[in-house]
Amino acid sequence: MKKILFVILAALLILSIFTTGCGIIKVKELAPIEDVDIWADNSSPREYFVDVVSGEPTTCSKFDSYNVTRAGNTTIIVEIFNLRSIFGACGEELRFAEHTIPLGSDFVTGVNYTVEVNDVTETFVA
Repeated sequence: MKKILFVILAALLILSIFTTGCGIIKVKELAPIEDVDIWADNSSPREYFVDVVSGEPTTCSKFDSYNVTRAGNTTIIVEIFNLRSIFGACGEELRFAEHTIPLGSDFVTGVNYTVEVNDVTETFVA
C-alpha cells in the first residue's frame, strides 16, 4: 500500500512540473547584483540605506528575501536571495528587482564603512 501511494504521489509531482511550466521544488540562492547605491536621509541621527538592483536571470527565478548583518564595527553584509524553481521549463529572460534596504543609524561620523552586497563591495564615509 505504501509503495502504491508513493508511486501515485511521484506521478502527481512529475505531472505538476510538466503542466505548470515551472517546478514546484524551489532552491534559495544568492541573486546576481546589477547596481548598489548607498545614501542617507536628513533625519537626526542620519539613517543609512542601500538601494540594490538584483537580477532574476530566468523566468523561474524570483526575488525571495534579504538579510543584513554587521561584521565587526565597519562592515555591513547584505545578502539578496532569489527563489528558483527547478525541474521546469524556464526561459532566459533577465528581469530585475529593486530594493531599498535600511542599514540603520548606528554609524560614526567620519568613519569609512564597507557594504558587501553578495559579490559587490561599496564603501562610504558616514
